[in-house]
Amino acid sequence: MDINFRQGNPLEITSDCLIVGIFEGEEFSSDLLNEANQAFDNSLEDLNSQGELVGKTGNSTLIHTLGKSSPIRLLFVGLGKRDAMTEKAVTEVLGASFRKARSIGASIVAIAVDTFCTEEIKAERIVELVTLSAINGLYRYEDHISEKSDKAISEVLIIMEIPAEVNVSSYTAIADAINLARDLANAPANHMTPTILAGVAEREAQENNLGFELIDEDKMKEFGMGSLLGVAQGSIEPAYMIVMKYEGDKDNPNDSIALIGKGITFDSGGLSLKPPIGMTTMKGDMAGGAAVIGALTAIAKLNLNINVYGIVAATENMPGGQAQRPGDVVTAMNGTTIEVLNTDAEGRLVLADALCYANHLGVNKIVDVATLTGAIRTALGDEIIGAFGNNDELIQNVIDAGSKEGERLWELPADESFAKNFKSDVADIKNVAGAAGGATIGAMVIGKFAEDTPWVHLDIAAVSRTNSVNGNNVKGATGTPVKTLVSLCRSLAK
Repeated sequence: MDINFRQGNPLEITSDCLIVGIFEGEEFSSDLLNEANQAFDNSLEDLNSQGELVGKTGNSTLIHTLGKSSPIRLLFVGLGKRDAMTEKAVTEVLGASFRKARSIGASIVAIAVDTFCTEEIKAERIVELVTLSAINGLYRYEDHISEKSDKAISEVLIIMEIPAEVNVSSYTAIADAINLARDLANAPANHMTPTILAGVAEREAQENNLGFELIDEDKMKEFGMGSLLGVAQGSIEPAYMIVMKYEGDKDNPNDSIALIGKGITFDSGGLSLKPPIGMTTMKGDMAGGAAVIGALTAIAKLNLNINVYGIVAATENMPGGQAQRPGDVVTAMNGTTIEVLNTDAEGRLVLADALCYANHLGVNKIVDVATLTGAIRTALGDEIIGAFGNNDELIQNVIDAGSKEGERLWELPADESFAKNFKSDVADIKNVAGAAGGATIGAMVIGKFAEDTPWVHLDIAAVSRTNSVNGNNVKGATGTPVKTLVSLCRSLAK
């Protein structure tokens, strides 16, 4: 799909469908709407008086122009009250509008950007949101569907009176990275094994001039990564530590950040077996790793002046004959021993060695991303990422980065008062500590392996998938938090 700018009157530019925003109570204060109304002999006012073509949020009215204007159709979409409009509301409208345009067979879709602008949300930001919605809102995962949909938008025309100075390619890169992460997390587990995931990461590294290293199980043994290997031993699929490297600040090679993702390509729970209903979406237990791979591709395309490692601990968690047993003790790369009381709390085990390896590389900051706990949904619901960490400044940087791009994060406690809860009688620590404070305990087990490095943990278990269609999200993987990771690296870049 191409995204192009046009300057001029939207009603005089040819398209299959022109999307026009209208504010509640201001329906005919727009020059564009008044011009369209005149072209239709004031019939649009009649529709308005009958309760159609109104600016209430969620309202949309499709008009066939029948040759009375250059667009074949006009799609008027309600934006609500002007002073109450938010970027989230704009995104919801844009995503729905692009899907509506596609559903009616529109190939060339235009959008009258100026009709969406407010004092708070300028044209430049609307263009960025349009770019994301055109790519992410139209996402479909059809790799295993025999009869694929033949309806597709081939071109989006961004029409403005005065062209905005926006680098659309930067948001195209971010949107593509989100869709890559979605593809990886939506893929069935038999089509996205650790080996296949590593192959995708290597391909993306080659295409984006990223450094790439693959640590196999033999190398893991040399490094002493017993925590990751313990999880992997129940599966016939080999495990890998995937390492991608972006060097954007070669003058400061010792200044770098590690983005670390949990890459459990299927999580059965191991011998602490999940119930069947709990396994149905566990192909997506590598959503954190998928987000890291996606983010590295966008960071490379944006040419940010920063050094970034992308590290993904990739394995299955299966109940095979060699599987890790509840009560086993494993030793992580830094020598810490862990009593494994629940094999279904495996994310913190694989991330332990990933954080150790990041410290081995000498990074200055660590952000890990994981579908870690069901407890985070209980605490924060389905739309907010749980943030934990050992460094107030980095935590705030991450929260601000997410807020800037519409991904909500909320800090939860991770202080030493919880440490006594996961102290083990037979090892240095244990991987679970009862039901209370589950999200915090999971985060703090991981945090033990950050040691003194500034670290933030993002628990995305509640936001990595959705069962509904809303805004830029469609059913399946969401690609969260690619935007947060890229925005963070942008803010830290020199």
